[in-house]
Amino acid sequence: MAMEDDTQRLATFGYGVQEDLPASVFGNKAANLARMAALGIPVPPGFSLNVSICEDYFRNGETFPSDIPRILDEGVAFLERATGQSLGSLRRPLLVSVRSGAPVSMPGMMETLLNVGLSRRTIRGLILQTGNPRFAWDSYRRLLENFGTVACGQDPAPYRSLLADTLAEEGVPDEAELDAASLRNLCGEYERHYLESTGGAAFPVDVRAQILMAVAAVIRSWMSPRAEAFRRLHPMGDLRGTAVVVQAMVFGNMGADSGAGVAFTRNPWSGENEFLLDFKFGAQGEDVVSGEQAAVSCREFSGRMPAVYENLSRIGRTLEMHFGDMQDIEFTVQKGVLYILQSRAGKRTPLAALRIAVEACNEGLLSRDQALALLEGLDLDAITLQKVVADEPSLGAGTSASTGVATGSIVFSSDRAQQASAGGPVILVRETASTDDLRGISASDGILVARGARTSHAAVVARQMGKICIVNCTGLAIDERRRRCTLGGHELREGDVITLDGDTGLIYRGRAGILHERPESLLAAVRAWTDSRRG
Repeated sequence: MAMEDDTQRLATFGYGVQEDLPASVFGNKAANLARMAALGIPVPPGFSLNVSICEDYFRNGETFPSDIPRILDEGVAFLERATGQSLGSLRRPLLVSVRSGAPVSMPGMMETLLNVGLSRRTIRGLILQTGNPRFAWDSYRRLLENFGTVACGQDPAPYRSLLADTLAEEGVPDEAELDAASLRNLCGEYERHYLESTGGAAFPVDVRAQILMAVAAVIRSWMSPRAEAFRRLHPMGDLRGTAVVVQAMVFGNMGADSGAGVAFTRNPWSGENEFLLDFKFGAQGEDVVSGEQAAVSCREFSGRMPAVYENLSRIGRTLEMHFGDMQDIEFTVQKGVLYILQSRAGKRTPLAALRIAVEACNEGLLSRDQALALLEGLDLDAITLQKVVADEPSLGAGTSASTGVATGSIVFSSDRAQQASAGGPVILVRETASTDDLRGISASDGILVARGARTSHAAVVARQMGKICIVNCTGLAIDERRRRCTLGGHELREGDVITLDGDTGLIYRGRAGILHERPESLLAAVRAWTDSRRG
């Protein structure tokens, strides 16, 4: 058992390590990964940096303590032994992800860097190792943009513009259709932009320098505006900072037999006991949770990868039993092999919290006291089942990411949501939603998004805050500059009222009628537990 102090600055997990890690010291993510690895669940090996390093970094004026290079070398040496790969190798290069690891889950609020360890030198080794040049150049493209925007604070817009230009030149709809030669040329464009944006500093070939810069970027994101806003909205006690998790990369962008996804062991908006997931083939994890892209659901995933789906479902049941709660699981499939990257208690609507607590208790998963603990702080009297009663056809439909009904005036930005919410309920309408929209999500009663998955970090946060959220409304076209949008052949302007039906994913013009129904059987069960405890 790791000691809950600062004498142990680094802890490893996976590759036969059986050490429990305290979340208060090494972060909730690393603590759960260590527990999963001990259960025999396929977790890529990794290491976590003590949260005290974050404290030292800010205490020293955003400068690392002197022991950090040695600590990182120790962690990298462990990963090299575990993987048989070597950082900076020209034949079998080790690539890593660098992620935040706060003691309490803060989905999407801090930064992640993937494919760290790639450069113009090591990409040759990755091509030699995998025999897949398209995958290698795609991974390098991703790193250049990710590193430039996150580690160096560059504007992401020029990278996206360069990608859009390449797609237009090649006549393909998205980057998944680009071949190795196009991606190699695009990487050259990215490198030139990186050089210009840094005032003459080329993208670092020194892969150890890459890791150090990536760790610094993750630590700095602890004090980012969105992370601080999240902590204000969700008081978490006296947290010291974030740990940093460095893990051997597994790749969902290797082809049609690879991909990345997010799964819930129970429905996080209704609470029903059904396995639910979003998955994107040929993608890395950030593609799904960023809110930029849509994903396929259980039926298509299980149809194309039945063995992986069955393995994932079994692991989900194991994790739910082990942690005693509904789980939110991030996973990657690399050439048909499943890896679990994270599992945590899933964010849920109040209705889902009630149903999950009652049903998990009835199943014997939780005791009554444990079930009541899951409901602490929840206003049970405010929970209702809402159904839309509409006199007119819907304008269109998207994918529901939370249950319930929301009616309000359309706004197109977080600033407008905060301003307009003083005069009544608002619906935030966005092309894509990200955790940068936290202020607008908080001020709104509902969120309508043209693109993105229901398991994106923004949808997870909206659900946790009790907001109605509909994503992937593909018929929605937004003209943010003119403050208007079109849906179902109708033009809607900022200030117009719409209604979101979180049960069906339908959108209605104006103020639709709503039927309210109390979940009496679920509430009665909780009242009986409370009365029994008092008696």
